[in-house]
Amino acid sequence: MERKRDYILGLIDQLSDEGEVVFLESQMDEHPSSKKSFLAARPSAWIRSTGRTITVYSEGNKSTFEGDPWEALSEFCEQHKDWMFGYLGYDLKDHLEDLESGNEPVTNTPDMFFFIPELLIEFGRDRSVFSHKGEVPDLQFETRGPAGVSLQLSKSIDRKHYEETIRLAQNDIYEGEYYEINLSHPLEFDFEGHGLELYEKMRMLGPVPFGAYMSFDGIEVCSSSPERFLARRGNKVWSQPIKGTAPREGGVESARKLSESEKERAENLMIVDLVRNDLNRVAKKGTVQVSKLFEIQSFETVYQMVSTIECEVPESADSIELIKACFPMGSMTGAPKIAAMKAIDHYETYRRGIYSGAIGYFKPNGDFDLNVVIRTALIDGSKLVYPVGGAITSDSIPEQEWEETILKAKAITNLLS
Repeated sequence: MERKRDYILGLIDQLSDEGEVVFLESQMDEHPSSKKSFLAARPSAWIRSTGRTITVYSEGNKSTFEGDPWEALSEFCEQHKDWMFGYLGYDLKDHLEDLESGNEPVTNTPDMFFFIPELLIEFGRDRSVFSHKGEVPDLQFETRGPAGVSLQLSKSIDRKHYEETIRLAQNDIYEGEYYEINLSHPLEFDFEGHGLELYEKMRMLGPVPFGAYMSFDGIEVCSSSPERFLARRGNKVWSQPIKGTAPREGGVESARKLSESEKERAENLMIVDLVRNDLNRVAKKGTVQVSKLFEIQSFETVYQMVSTIECEVPESADSIELIKACFPMGSMTGAPKIAAMKAIDHYETYRRGIYSGAIGYFKPNGDFDLNVVIRTALIDGSKLVYPVGGAITSDSIPEQEWEETILKAKAITNLLS
């Protein structure tokens, strides 16, 4: 198994030297949510957008124009009907509703980027290697030895500022503007090393079902996401929001307390209702159902409360329209969604970018699977950004909410020791 891992890492390393790479990985063999891993590289066509500026490369030609990025992505999908890998950034919300973030970005990344790979390799749980497109390279390499990654915290929000922001949001909640909001803040680091090495260290620290590594235009993304945003298979569409976390140290008792926590159940149910509402906009009448409510799933360091909401859609339903109806994931906004997103733009100090968006793939038939971009390091040259946040409700305790974000940040800060 180690030899296979060396092969995969060596292949990613080599292909990222050539150009854009996306690696989507199920890191937990026993987890039911994700069973395959994909490595996509050597783009034959791509689309990216920043604001309303869209650039498309196809058949050797590159064009840049102004327009709606969602419409452009839909046209790109319709034109190619092929495997497609990439991400949707959080700020694409501005092209769905009357929203606009006036905050400055912390990384120089497009709002959206997808490409059609000429090389696409699938890795199975049974150690199988299968090429959907292109020939599987037969690498000759030495076993990878330990490599250094250096992180030095350079900037973070003031604790008192974050706690005061929570109190202001709670005032909004008391006044009925919304009843839950996800507030985040970015940790910034000076970074030295290779993003792939960081990704591997994050994986060893805590495997997840929806890991992702991306390399493009001098940017590296290392995502250890446990959460599925939205997936489609034929006429079935489902979402699996996570709200509720407890440490693994307490064992079965910790899991029981999470399962019975009225606060965690209430937060989870708010998002379940939000996702149900989103899916009802595109589902066949009467097909939206909560197939699993408050399920406790076990991860390396935490227990999480996960619910599954699913529905049926017409076979002819456009996949981009399905995603638009649910984007961004309600667990990353709060509820009601639009009011919460307006408040997020007001209270947060940065433009979220890729964070809170979705990374994943589309199949030629329109099926797709997208994660939620959380627990994700964004590397831009020598700068690394790691946003953390949490759900705020009327009964949240600001001091505890701050501590929870620091706990979540351990996925990256533990690498400092």
